[in-house]
Amino acid sequence: MLQACLNGARRPEDHPALPVTPPRLADDALAVRAAGAGGVHLHPEDAAGADTLAAAELAAALTAVRARAPGLPVGVTTGAWAVPDPAARVAAVRSWTALPDTASVTWHEDGAEEVAAALLDRGVGVEAGPWHADAVRAWRSSPLRDRCCRVLVELPDGSPAPGNAALVLAARSLGAR
Repeated sequence: MLQACLNGARRPEDHPALPVTPPRLADDALAVRAAGAGGVHLHPEDAAGADTLAAAELAAALTAVRARAPGLPVGVTTGAWAVPDPAARVAAVRSWTALPDTASVTWHEDGAEEVAAALLDRGVGVEAGPWHADAVRAWRSSPLRDRCCRVLVELPDGSPAPGNAALVLAARSLGAR
């Protein structure tokens, strides 16, 4: 499946076309669907344009996207850059009043297992996001691994380096060690 990330962990000042408001996220979701995306990943943002896991901002973004692009799967971030404290991230997930279809869990972050468990308890699909080989190993040994719906691989800027999570996952999926 091709999943389009609409905004990422960027700020409004990073680019004038960056969708940060719910209506702009909804417009971009419709556009990427028309271009062939089978789902979207977005980062709800607060009034200052920073990533947030707050229930009100998440619900506003989900409501707008689902109204404009009905049936399009919507995933969100749970990145520690939005809420650094693992317990606070879990509390945020538990406070959500509207639920995304999926949420990415950056597996190298402290509290990844607990965040993933909270998402699964709420019925939200977990996209495991291992950024490097150690994170891949942690995810592969996790008791939650088989409950994750997919793996989200983000390639770093530039050429993939040896040991990059994408290369490790590809090699392992083919049986290489």
